[in-house]
Amino acid sequence: MRISATFILTFVLLLHWSLSDAQGNISIECKEINLSETVPLLSEPISEDDPGDLAEATSFLLSFYDRKRSSHQSFELRFPSRVAAYHWTQSGEDDKNDSLFAWLAYDADPKVYGHLVRAYPKEFSITVNRYDSKVGGKIEGKFEGTMSAYLAWSHQNIMIHVKGNFQTTRTGKAEGECRKQRRAEHVVINNSVNVFDETFLQPLQKMGWLITEQKDGRTSQLAVNPSPFRPIFLCGEFYDLKLSLNPNSAYGRVMNDSLKYYSDQVSQNRGNPKAIAREAKNMYRIMSLQNIEISIKENSPYLREDYIAGNKDWSLVLHIPGTAFAWRLFRAPTDEMGTPEEVTMLFFGNWKGANMHSGTYTAYPFIHKQESPYIENLVVNIEAPASAANDIIKNIDWARLNNAITK
Repeated sequence: MRISATFILTFVLLLHWSLSDAQGNISIECKEINLSETVPLLSEPISEDDPGDLAEATSFLLSFYDRKRSSHQSFELRFPSRVAAYHWTQSGEDDKNDSLFAWLAYDADPKVYGHLVRAYPKEFSITVNRYDSKVGGKIEGKFEGTMSAYLAWSHQNIMIHVKGNFQTTRTGKAEGECRKQRRAEHVVINNSVNVFDETFLQPLQKMGWLITEQKDGRTSQLAVNPSPFRPIFLCGEFYDLKLSLNPNSAYGRVMNDSLKYYSDQVSQNRGNPKAIAREAKNMYRIMSLQNIEISIKENSPYLREDYIAGNKDWSLVLHIPGTAFAWRLFRAPTDEMGTPEEVTMLFFGNWKGANMHSGTYTAYPFIHKQESPYIENLVVNIEAPASAANDIIKNIDWARLNNAITK
């Protein structure tokens, strides 16, 4: 996951920490802006993104220097919460990971607007000498690196060398809604995504579908306090595939031939509004068959939580081997030219005892505690016309998806 400097700065400031009297220093050198100085470094208390599991946590440190000169003088560090030496390089500002990060803001000329230097590390080292495990304990370390910045006013790239040390304490908390995955959770999530890849990718490609976008939860953060209660709950997508029909596949050629046929019919029926409307609607129906989406949600707290049938909608219970329950919803068109929105939902997990035919929410009976590394149920959504969804259903081994559930 890539995190922008603006996000981290905003996140840290929102924690409303008060400045401590902890001190360090920072030396900054850059010949292009005639900078060579060593000044005191005043650091905010450190906060961890997962204080409940310090061995897996990442620390955030925000420091200020020379505040009398400008309010923009700041230095940020992000590193694992343990005593160790870390060294990394970056090819560009966006070349970051979620464990190591540095950022420098320096006001080259506080009297002139727009002379703020923002630098990211090209090559950087942090050595954490002390990290007390107790809340309020001391953290000490040193850093050194070369940072790159772009001077907008002179259209010039510069290199800034920084080094120094920091001394602060730990708060033992972070007020974020999400946290990174712990090791046991990552194992479970990664295993599930592997099962999804094995289940879908090759069969869909053989059917003639091209994957235009793929997202999964391998690096997603997890909710700290999911509501309603459930075990693992990702803050991002667990699994999502956007697909388009390969025009060179057998199925794709059939669809393109049909599309051309109805297009020709529209041209031939000029002057006949009813015929044009009829053939145009057929064209839209064919077009809707060529782009679909398959997504998977983990630990759904309710049956049918995303799709409740309206007065003009209708639904159908399906019987698909390997699933605990399957349901298809047809949403009524919103206008005369529209086609029904069709979504097929397949449920996996121990839904025994739940009223699958209920017209309202049906709660899932979770047996594991909140934030425990378990995926108890899965819900697969196929957002596609029924004919396309039926073809997919026939070509997928749905029983395999039960291997993604942790007992």
